[in-house]
Amino acid sequence: MKIARMLIPTLLLCLTFSVATATHAALAPDPGQPSIPDVSIISAQFGLFNPPESGKEPFVPTTIVPLTENQGYGWVILLETRNPTIRWREEFTLPAAPTTWGNPVPDAIHTVSGDGRVSVMEREVEPEQGVISNSWAVAPGDPKGRYVIRVIIEGTLERVFEFDVR
Repeated sequence: MKIARMLIPTLLLCLTFSVATATHAALAPDPGQPSIPDVSIISAQFGLFNPPESGKEPFVPTTIVPLTENQGYGWVILLETRNPTIRWREEFTLPAAPTTWGNPVPDAIHTVSGDGRVSVMEREVEPEQGVISNSWAVAPGDPKGRYVIRVIIEGTLERVFEFDVR
């Protein structure tokens, strides 16, 4: 298991969430209506991240990750928020301990459970056009089986992504 240092192009995010963004704009607060929460989730997806040279779509929603070295995967969440930064926590559970959890991300708090099966990463980020994300890449020694990623945003909102690596 390793953390992918993949940058998600703004164009990709715009294309992936074009419908959600249109809805997002339509939901702009009306001064005569009650205020909206500080953060709300408009859309959340899990899938594969493919490099431009692969000839594949940059992001493909799926619940199956091929056990192929360097295959990128992860989540993308579109938020409606007035906050300049967003705190998120990712709890990532594997069916067995991987050979490695990869190199630490400089601006993240990252811990691994004693049995090596659970990674917890916490970050504070500036959303790009309301989008936050995290990605990983398949590494030698990653186990096959059911993986679960639980994302907690600002301590309360969450999304759970379950997928199989095979």
